[in-house]
Amino acid sequence: MVQTFSKPQEARQIEARARARRRGVRVTVIEPGQAYSTLSQSQPGTVYTIARTRQGWTCECDGFHYTGVCKHVAQVERRAEREGWDFGVVAAIVRDETPEPKRPDPALGLAAIMAPRKLAA
Repeated sequence: MVQTFSKPQEARQIEARARARRRGVRVTVIEPGQAYSTLSQSQPGTVYTIARTRQGWTCECDGFHYTGVCKHVAQVERRAEREGWDFGVVAAIVRDETPEPKRPDPALGLAAIMAPRKLAA
């Protein structure tokens, strides 16, 4: 299923930058201009990695995987501006659009699960 958003990607990225600043997101350098890490503010003890890939910047957090933007990538972008290096682009999120297979209803019992099915013509 492809998710649509009421705001375009660029607007959501601007909002993520504001959230990063307002919430004081801090990133730690792993490799300058290539990889950073940050502590989750919502899940204590969780560390996310923000990395530059061939497709662009990505983050391991759920927010990035669901929406394609997050305050962690936005903070790296802010850091790039302060330090004067080229940030590049944010990677597009890729979703598997293959629908999940329908699971048999356990209430129907084993006979319904094992029953032969006719192929669609």
